[in-house]
Amino acid sequence: MIMNRIFLAILLIIATLPFDSIFATQWNLAKEKNGIKIFTAKLPDQAYKAVRVECLIAARPEQLLALLLDINNNHEWVYKTKSSRRLKTISPTELIYYAQMESPWPFSNRDIIAHLKVTRHSDKVIIIDSKAKPDYIPDEEDVVRIQSSKAQWTLTSIQDNMVKVEYVIQFDPGGNIPPWLINLFVSDGPMVSFQKMKERVNLPEYKNTRLEI
Repeated sequence: MIMNRIFLAILLIIATLPFDSIFATQWNLAKEKNGIKIFTAKLPDQAYKAVRVECLIAARPEQLLALLLDINNNHEWVYKTKSSRRLKTISPTELIYYAQMESPWPFSNRDIIAHLKVTRHSDKVIIIDSKAKPDYIPDEEDVVRIQSSKAQWTLTSIQDNMVKVEYVIQFDPGGNIPPWLINLFVSDGPMVSFQKMKERVNLPEYKNTRLEI
């Protein structure tokens, strides 16, 4: 059980980028449940597997975006998130944030600083890119800073109140967690987080939002 809980919040903290080579790779279905599909891929010269998530969510794209931008409440749905906070608002569609993820003994907690930017690509498609900025603030004591992370959310409206969500992430957790252990359980955290996201997105504070992107 300890193995299953090692780190997995790292994978969905980002709420974490255009990296075209990942989208061209060969993905393998690792897990499927309640309409959520988790794929993994081993990339050249990368010790840790990339992860891709696909699902349909009963919501508007702007509604889901409001949830993703609510950084201070990420701990309510992102697996094993201990804390998160917005560090800088660059614009209504661009920000920098901090998040810390719990790890069980004997591993240290991980944290990340991420630069997040939202772009509307068409009337139906919103893309959220995120990339690690490890040197933005000093390191926290007894916490391992994630040095490398790229992620991308693609929100596509396919009909009224229905969004297709695609999420891709490649990261390196740093420190002394062995790659084989991360790769063994890499699909567990996203499954938990996406199930919670499906429930949380329909809370009034997100359902009633009217964001202009």
